[in-house]
Amino acid sequence: MTPETTGEWREERLFVLRAIEDLREEQRRQIEAEAVNHQAVAIKAAKDIKAAHDKIRALENSGTVLTIKNWVMATVLTTVSSVAIVELVKLVLHK
Repeated sequence: MTPETTGEWREERLFVLRAIEDLREEQRRQIEAEAVNHQAVAIKAAKDIKAAHDKIRALENSGTVLTIKNWVMATVLTTVSSVAIVELVKLVLHK
């Protein structure tokens, strides 16, 4: 013998089951949206990295990097030479 119910329990159970299914559907939708967003970000990042590498290669090919390296080396050499000359002058004047 099963006890008689008013039907409220079945309605509540159906409501809970529908709510769970709605939550699962919303979760699936959010996961799909996140996957699409992640893919878009990955594509943009790859595109930005490629653009940066292309700019670096263009600078290397144009000789600008070599010019900058030469300028830096000349500046360092000039500075070291100037310091050495100043130190030699100090040494000579103090004797």
